[in-house]
Amino acid sequence: MELKLDWSEETVHTDGRFISTATPNQEFWSVWREQKSAVKAAGYSVKKVDGNWVATRLRDNNAAIAESQATDSDMEFPVPEGLSYLPYQKAGIAYAMQRSATLIADEMGLGKTIQAIGVINATAPKTVLVVCPASLKINWKNEMTKWLVADRDIQIVNGGGEQIPETPDVIIINYDVLSKHAYAIKSRVWDMVIMDEAHYIKNNDAKRTKIAVSIKANRKVILTGTPITNRPIELQPIAGYLDPASFGNYFKFGLRYAGAYKGRWGRDFDGATNLDELQRVLRQSFMIRRKKDEVLKELPEKVRQIIVLPNSAYSDEIKKEFTTLADAVDETSSEDIDFEKMSGVRHETALAKVADVVAHLQDVDHQVVVMAHHKDVVDGIKSGLEDAGKTVVTLTGDCSQSHRQNSVDTFQAGNADVFIGTIGAAGVGITLTSASHVVFAELDWVPGNMSQAEDRCHRIGQDSSVLVQHLVVDGSIDARLAQVLVGKQRVLDKALDNVIVNEVSIEDIALTVQDVEKAITVKTKKQPKPLSAKTVKSLQECVQRLCEACDGALELDGSGYNKMDSGFGHSLANQAEWTPAQQHAAKIMIKKYKNQLTGLGMSKQFNIVFG
Repeated sequence: MELKLDWSEETVHTDGRFISTATPNQEFWSVWREQKSAVKAAGYSVKKVDGNWVATRLRDNNAAIAESQATDSDMEFPVPEGLSYLPYQKAGIAYAMQRSATLIADEMGLGKTIQAIGVINATAPKTVLVVCPASLKINWKNEMTKWLVADRDIQIVNGGGEQIPETPDVIIINYDVLSKHAYAIKSRVWDMVIMDEAHYIKNNDAKRTKIAVSIKANRKVILTGTPITNRPIELQPIAGYLDPASFGNYFKFGLRYAGAYKGRWGRDFDGATNLDELQRVLRQSFMIRRKKDEVLKELPEKVRQIIVLPNSAYSDEIKKEFTTLADAVDETSSEDIDFEKMSGVRHETALAKVADVVAHLQDVDHQVVVMAHHKDVVDGIKSGLEDAGKTVVTLTGDCSQSHRQNSVDTFQAGNADVFIGTIGAAGVGITLTSASHVVFAELDWVPGNMSQAEDRCHRIGQDSSVLVQHLVVDGSIDARLAQVLVGKQRVLDKALDNVIVNEVSIEDIALTVQDVEKAITVKTKKQPKPLSAKTVKSLQECVQRLCEACDGALELDGSGYNKMDSGFGHSLANQAEWTPAQQHAAKIMIKKYKNQLTGLGMSKQFNIVFG
């Protein structure tokens, strides 16, 4: 949108952003009244100055936003031997080269580390500080050793007993020990600082956040696929660090973008407001962000599915306790909710369904990644699967670096059937593309954590459709968690990607799996494209034929669905029309039954589906 006014050449500085001014004419007011939202989204606004109305516009708004979405670049810079940058990675490197402060917020699995190393190769900084989670330090050293075009002295700093070299070259340090080296880090001006998984500094009051955002550097490159994991206010420390003039005031940021309201103890910044504006200003200022469906057209689809577990182990006591707490969530302010008790119920529920999770997994005949929240839940699932003859590797928060790497390497080499990790420990910094099946035995309150975890499989290197399953007990805290996640994810999508997802009422929460299934099914940004009518017809015939062969258990006679697929298969068979998501989920499921379908005379239909 371009509004033709006599824009002044003179620019004024407002909240760190340069704007042009003009006197609004009749045409401007007409467009403003009829298309106010679109006009504001295009970077225009109006204000009164000395009693007169003044129109303003952000200078080069559209150009800046286009740069933040670039998927290729003609800029030349060094390329490491053995590496070919993907076009969007070249664009990311070029974007950061031209700025002193950059947030590379590409979706998980798009190679942000490679881009950051590319910036080092292109700009040749003398001193580099890399700050990352402890679990990623070795990975960063390995990647830099492999892809830096010049030899660099790369040193990892671990605990407080180690000293940061007086003449550093490349230093890698984790967030949790920043405070032990605060003076040595803060007293220097680094040529370049890289902060990986920067959502670790989302808490403005945390010591590591305060130290991280005080690091002085000539070039700042911040990496995270989830700059907002839960609510917009979490972005302020990062945004304020990269552009202090615009975002440095926590209170003003909260008022503008976090829906600040007065609570019992002062201002509450847990809300979300002006999200269109927030995304626009982020892209104008320092953020480049690309989605997988925009730059990796060849990456297979990701399909989410709800699996309903029996509630036999879900005691009446737990259910009653949860119902009481759920009512409190609906009827009181967040300040009055007993979240400690809520967490206890969540833990009890997870432990109660371990046996059903194991039963769901033991018939899976391919590699699978399982995510949970509690370590004892991980241990319980591991024990049950090993008793069933499965080879299992685990990754939890108390694992050593060597254990972590060994678990990943063993699984990626195909030497383990199941990878089980906690969402916090296994949800970042690893690649598990040997599997295309992710199962959440527990959900997480934070949608960013869920996205990070499932994308360990759905990333560069994956050549199969990824099936993500949420194991949910009807009438349990699982259902509430899923509903909360849907609402939070809607906010995050709006703030970062301007995505309008299908609306799901948060005020009218029904604690049923059916409602949750609907909510999660519509959550993804873009629904899969419908399959052809011929393909769907053949799929339906395959699904129906397997239902006819199934007498309840595959192991009884060698025919029909296994336990994992039985409920879903019969549900599809009873539906006349399938959604595109159901079509693709059915296709993934049917692929496993080729031999059966051939024996049942369904080879023709199978070949139509898979070409």
